[in-house]
Amino acid sequence: MLFDEGSTRQEDAGMKVTVENTSPAISALTDAAGKFQLPNVSFGNHVLVYEKTGYGTFKKKVTDHKAASTPITDTPSLGKGSTTTVTAVELGVTGGNLVTAVTTSPAGNSSNRRYIRYFFSDTPDVSNTNYKGFSPTYIVQDAPYSKTFTPAELTSFGVSATGTLHVRVYGDSFFTNDYVDPVSNKRVFPNLNATTVASKSVTL
Repeated sequence: MLFDEGSTRQEDAGMKVTVENTSPAISALTDAAGKFQLPNVSFGNHVLVYEKTGYGTFKKKVTDHKAASTPITDTPSLGKGSTTTVTAVELGVTGGNLVTAVTTSPAGNSSNRRYIRYFFSDTPDVSNTNYKGFSPTYIVQDAPYSKTFTPAELTSFGVSATGTLHVRVYGDSFFTNDYVDPVSNKRVFPNLNATTVASKSVTL
């Protein structure tokens, strides 16, 4: 299924599904019902790539294709890439909690929800590809958006709740399309908006 940056359904036709690393390439386009069929796929394990212009790419591993037909029952819901730009991030500490304020463009409100995701590290070069931990996606409906993280929350993200913490924030989509790459085992966040401010730091 296809969605906009939020949760509004889009036309399901035209998403391209490709069996990765096949020659000649094996691919198909989804129909109006979101269905597709990939012919002449060899038996074994394969990686499927789901993509459509304007939407983040998604990959998943299909294991043990060993019959004439292998149903793909859990096809992903793809959201459009984020148009939310993060223009300012402020950090503070209150009672041992990390307090943040994030300004976005467009600004979020009840009729125009925006979405953001935080990345954390113990080094200033934190990014969506270089991090110690990351948050879920949060809904932005005010300007600036305020979020407080407790030490327990930071720990649950895999981040130390003591010492210097570096934070970077990106615009995201409701259906984030994030996945663990089947080959590298690295988590990928394809819908993030790369336009954001530099990382900020705080001492907890």
